[in-house]
Amino acid sequence: MRSEPGEPKPRRSASRLDALAILHPFPSILNAALVAAIVLISGGSATAAATLAGAMVTIQFSIGVTNDLADEPADRRGRPRKPLVRGDIRRGTAMALAIALGTGGLGLAASWGPIELALLAAMYGCGLAYDLGLKRRGLGWLAYAVAFPLLPAYAWFGATGEWPPRYEVLLPLAALAGPALAIANGLVDHDRDTAAGERTLVVRLGRRRALLIMATLLLVIHVAASLTLAPASVLTLVSTGGSALLAALGVVFSRGAAAPTRERGWQLQAVSIALLATAWFTAAVLQGRPSG
Repeated sequence: MRSEPGEPKPRRSASRLDALAILHPFPSILNAALVAAIVLISGGSATAAATLAGAMVTIQFSIGVTNDLADEPADRRGRPRKPLVRGDIRRGTAMALAIALGTGGLGLAASWGPIELALLAAMYGCGLAYDLGLKRRGLGWLAYAVAFPLLPAYAWFGATGEWPPRYEVLLPLAALAGPALAIANGLVDHDRDTAAGERTLVVRLGRRRALLIMATLLLVIHVAASLTLAPASVLTLVSTGGSALLAALGVVFSRGAAAPTRERGWQLQAVSIALLATAWFTAAVLQGRPSG
């Protein structure tokens, strides 16, 4: 049907911009930024930071697209603004994009080294397992718990050829951060998942218990991080305090009645974990412990 004179024409540029949401830009870019920060803090080169972070953001984009592909049936019942549901991008195009991004990210990591490739591939596998089944079985937290410790190992090893400092403490804390953020993310989709009959972890637990577990995990992570690696400078002290404040605000937002409010809570908590990680590595370097 033709538009009458004076009627606004459809904005194709807006549709293309909306389609970018299928990449899940926020967590993808945050993870890549954390990788780049760890590489640079360790003394790695800008080339290392760009390569390792580039590989990370590319596979994260692939995981994001795969997530929307897997969630499309449920999204049609509860999230009408998702790109696939709105028709901003075709399903076949999205599938091709996910494959291309995943292949490109792994190829970029392979150009840096076999260990880096193995670590990135393991994280990619965790993301795909989450998308394609673990989340709907209530086991999405397991993918997060495995993937989160791999990220600092990938970044630090890629920059230095060594494992991260105080890895015996760092990696378990990272493993706890994974389920905490998995629950925060699950709270965002709680209403939609409940309506769709999906038995995710948050649906099984209920919102109240999920919030309690999430808040407890965040408290343990921040207290343990502060006790096991004392701040070595004003910068790390401020970063650690800022991280705790963001986490607390995130918990408050995650209690919200509206999904967009709970999404802000998840985002605040994700940023708090990234900030805490950068403070950890900065303090380790300043204290003269660049390796385990």
